[in-house]
Amino acid sequence: MKKTNVIMVVTLFVITGCGGNRQSADDFITVDVTADYPKKELILQDFMDVEYIPLETNDEFLCQGLLQDIGKDIIIVRNRVQDGNIFIFDRNGNAIKKINRKGQGSEEYVTIISVILDEENGEMFVCDSYTRKMLVYDLDGNF
Repeated sequence: MKKTNVIMVVTLFVITGCGGNRQSADDFITVDVTADYPKKELILQDFMDVEYIPLETNDEFLCQGLLQDIGKDIIIVRNRVQDGNIFIFDRNGNAIKKINRKGQGSEEYVTIISVILDEENGEMFVCDSYTRKMLVYDLDGNF
């Protein structure tokens, strides 16, 4: 009796699941990829607020420009290669400080995933993927 009831319930679900919501052929969107469409130039500043900030470059501040976080007054950038350098710039792109705490000590990071800025408290959180830790430094690089 229980088997029959289970089979009937399952059959009922299968039947109700197969009905309705049929999609017609008119609902599909088709795009002719062989047609020659006119090119339209979109200017980012027309529909977004964009601010271009050239970062200062000198012998000590050569960075690959992997942007990590932007605050009200501070921009944090690091290199794409895992050399451990974290660069701090002001909102005008002027270099403020370069921090490198790469190592295997208790207050150091090995591989940076990201750097998150807490500008209100003057701290940055460094996510280390190798040790699976979040390290907190002040903006001077102190642990």
